[in-house]
Amino acid sequence: MNKFKKTLVSGLVVLSMVLGFIACDDDFSTVGDEVIENNNFSTNLFADTQVTAYNKRLGPVQGNALPVYQLGKNVDPVYGTTFSELTIQASLIAGTENPRFGDKTQEQEDEDLTDFEEMEIVTEVWLNIPYFSTNTLNDDGEIEVEVDSIFGDVTQPFNLKVQELTYFLRAFDEDGEPQIYFSNEDFSTRVGQTLYENPAYEINLEQIEVEQTDVNGAAVLDENGDPIIEETLSPRIRVPLDTDFFQQRIIDNEGSVKLSNNNVFRAEDLFRGIHITAEGAEALMVLDIQNATIEINYNYQKVDTQGNTDSSDDTVETEKSSFNLSLSSANIINTFNTPTFTQDVTASNDNLFLKGGEGSMSIIELFGPDTDGNGVADQLEEIRENGWLINDANLVFYVNNNEQVADAVDPQRIYLYNMDDNVPLFDYFIDESVNPVSAALSKAVHGGILERDDDGEALRYKIRITEHINNLVRKDSTNVKLGLVTSSDIRVIATGEIETASTEEEFVPIVSIMNPFGTVLYGSTPAVPEDKRLKLEIFYTIPETN
Repeated sequence: MNKFKKTLVSGLVVLSMVLGFIACDDDFSTVGDEVIENNNFSTNLFADTQVTAYNKRLGPVQGNALPVYQLGKNVDPVYGTTFSELTIQASLIAGTENPRFGDKTQEQEDEDLTDFEEMEIVTEVWLNIPYFSTNTLNDDGEIEVEVDSIFGDVTQPFNLKVQELTYFLRAFDEDGEPQIYFSNEDFSTRVGQTLYENPAYEINLEQIEVEQTDVNGAAVLDENGDPIIEETLSPRIRVPLDTDFFQQRIIDNEGSVKLSNNNVFRAEDLFRGIHITAEGAEALMVLDIQNATIEINYNYQKVDTQGNTDSSDDTVETEKSSFNLSLSSANIINTFNTPTFTQDVTASNDNLFLKGGEGSMSIIELFGPDTDGNGVADQLEEIRENGWLINDANLVFYVNNNEQVADAVDPQRIYLYNMDDNVPLFDYFIDESVNPVSAALSKAVHGGILERDDDGEALRYKIRITEHINNLVRKDSTNVKLGLVTSSDIRVIATGEIETASTEEEFVPIVSIMNPFGTVLYGSTPAVPEDKRLKLEIFYTIPETN
């Protein structure tokens, strides 16, 4: 079984539409005003399409191989409070396998007949995990940095703890497929030494200026007596880790087979990674793990030969160097816990409940039942017989602000996809529109982007599915079930696994897993007010008969 077959989309070709005009009777009543009319054709709006929408509760979902990861606490007034933890496997960065610390390899030091040792000593170790942030130029020509990936109360101190991971995270399962770790994994008993803990840690949203220091750790000053800034870092989690631990586990193993390559490094019980918790946090941090590292700074002894071969005038000097470990090139696992998720999302279909992570999604079926059992919904069959040309088709979802309370964070986008193949609809692929400010909000014609009213209140999401409907009507495509989830980045179309999957639904889009937010939309039942009810609006053209 290849678990990732459904995550790939290949061989997609945009076909030319062959449009035929067929004159026939209109068996359906039309709703709304006539849009276009001339001597040969009339375009009308049909809004009586039968749409069935219902909810599915999502339990544990895939927690690894995600584009972004979360840490902290997210409070949703509808769906409860979610706590997120991170477990990260450490790796040697490509090109640093079998590392040399100092100027000489351990083998060269051992062969040195003078018995000179470089005496590499770790001076400081830093964990660096950036937030997502944007740089803008203000009117004074100064660069301003704004963090856009933290939600909640950033002023509340909390206990940030970084522990050694003692559990081996394998890359492949027993079938040779990429190993899946689910969001309900418990790593609390698979940890060793505490590498950092601060019960009063505070989130810093400012850039971090790293001062240059000498070999003794003292600040290096400029001619004005001010510290020299060696590097300016984007806002991030930057905390010191235990130096003795990395002295023993990394630096002292120079020349050991344990540092020879990543396969051995990850398998050996040397340093397998870190487990990070944020107990008591009142904010959720979305982290840029792709740029996360552990930075090991150390001093070593170096012989200065004074440029000659006479050893009598040699001197020994202390030099600085550094070595980085990657936290982005192996397994990274997000674990979620939402003990207060008590919303019964399947009790009624009057509302559609969308929540990312271990949340919920909706399933949509178009054109009603197939009463004659021929494999085609009756309403779709009749539309096909009428020979409609589909000019435009949209699913319109209204936010139920009676359920989605004011202080909830609405997802910027929702995502509609083909549940049979776990791929986007055809409209997604032909939409080449690009958002120059936020690439995640591109493909605006296909839509699904939150619209707000004049008061700034969440109003609706509109998804254009014209090509999908055209394929159903004109090309006899299969009328598949459609999945609806929250989204954060329209570019991500891969799917992740569901742990307790049914035979029908084994996967969920990764955009839903990585989006912590939720919304409540009106459904399509008669109990929903007519002006808020989920509808498929079809603008169609038929030739006029004389």
